[in-house]
Amino acid sequence: MKYVLITAARNEEKFIQGTIRSVVAQTRLPERWVIVDDGSTDRTAEIVARYTKDYRWIELIRRPQRKDRNFAGKVHAFNDGLARVQPIEAELIGNLDADVSFGPDHFD
Repeated sequence: MKYVLITAARNEEKFIQGTIRSVVAQTRLPERWVIVDDGSTDRTAEIVARYTKDYRWIELIRRPQRKDRNFAGKVHAFNDGLARVQPIEAELIGNLDADVSFGPDHFD
């Protein structure tokens, strides 16, 4: 099964590394994982950027900072990620939260 993941992340410095470690440890890796930093004011984007160097299938998109936090921001961030994975013929598009972790056979 070919799948892609999209993660909208805003100020997830405390959790994003655990999420990334869970995905890179999967027995079945995604074709692409787009993590959209939705204007974080912490080190979220910096942490993700480190992983993009070793895992070429992880992509970071940065959105500008904004004052308010609302659900529409997450939707816009997800849509930015969705636009990046459109060329990939995947059977599944997953919307993965930035603050979760799971075992290595989760997507298998």
